[in-house]
Amino acid sequence: MTPNTAVSAVSFPAPEQGLRFWWLRQILRRYPDDEGTVTLRHRRIYLLPTKRGLVFLFTVALMLLVSLNYAISLGFVITFLWLGVFAATLTHTFRNLFGMKLSAISAGHTFAGGSLAFTVSIDSGDHERERVQLTVEEAPSQYFDLPAASTRLITLTKPTYRRGRLPMGRLTVATEAPLGLWRAWSYVHFPLEGLVFPAPEVAPPSLPQGVDPQGGTGMGRVGNEDLAGLREYQRGDPLQRVAWKAVARGVGWYTKAFEGGEGRHFIHLDYSSLPGALDTEMRLSRLTAWVLLCEREGRPFALTLPQASLPLRKGVAHSEEALTLLALFRSDGAGGKR
Repeated sequence: MTPNTAVSAVSFPAPEQGLRFWWLRQILRRYPDDEGTVTLRHRRIYLLPTKRGLVFLFTVALMLLVSLNYAISLGFVITFLWLGVFAATLTHTFRNLFGMKLSAISAGHTFAGGSLAFTVSIDSGDHERERVQLTVEEAPSQYFDLPAASTRLITLTKPTYRRGRLPMGRLTVATEAPLGLWRAWSYVHFPLEGLVFPAPEVAPPSLPQGVDPQGGTGMGRVGNEDLAGLREYQRGDPLQRVAWKAVARGVGWYTKAFEGGEGRHFIHLDYSSLPGALDTEMRLSRLTAWVLLCEREGRPFALTLPQASLPLRKGVAHSEEALTLLALFRSDGAGGKR
């Protein structure tokens, strides 16, 4: 390799990747994931003057120049008094974060387009905490005060735009107390992820009929099922389940709801049986709406996706398992891992 070739192989950072990008890389590399409880110590807390602090410092410097120029003794006293206040607030601002303990508690779940909640625990330790700010990306900041030796749960919400797993991301803990002249902050990186389900279809069609294991469709068969009550009639309900007595009395249209007989009456939600005109996200949106409808009505259902399926069951746990599969579905057939 010639000298010229060796020099040309060296890559230099672009001008736009300046000090800020280098600073963020250093922070992310040092603390990529924070497990358990994180205690804020010297190496994790950063401190700089705020805009108000810089204006204050400029004013003090101007007062010093005037005092030197006109030999004003009182001006020297006031100038150095304010410099002492400026230096003292640095210590107080730093101590407002020093020793604070943070722990990741939980990450919630929601539907695409909603807000996903992340909960963290804040332990004040031995000192009182004043006007502390918690922030994550794309989420409104939370401000709080904490007495000494107390713990508080703080919930942060992030907007969601698409299904899948959503990490909380970098958590920023900051404060400008007591006078707003200094800003102290620290970064925490909890490996906390929430789950975003597909947005349900607004007006889905009627539930698909399940196939009776004994042959035929089981939508209208009652068998030995027990009457559980009445619900409002929905288009597509079997006519033999309509509460005709209530209709005759003029009360309204209702459908009889039954319990039991799961083997004879169930819903089969099949991804491949949906119309071909629907794309992947529209299919998942319709299946999500059907899963929620089955849960509300207490109907058992089975779910079939490419390379993933759920057996016939019902209940909240079964519905959450189905929604999780829909949230993590991949169109390439991976079927559940994202």
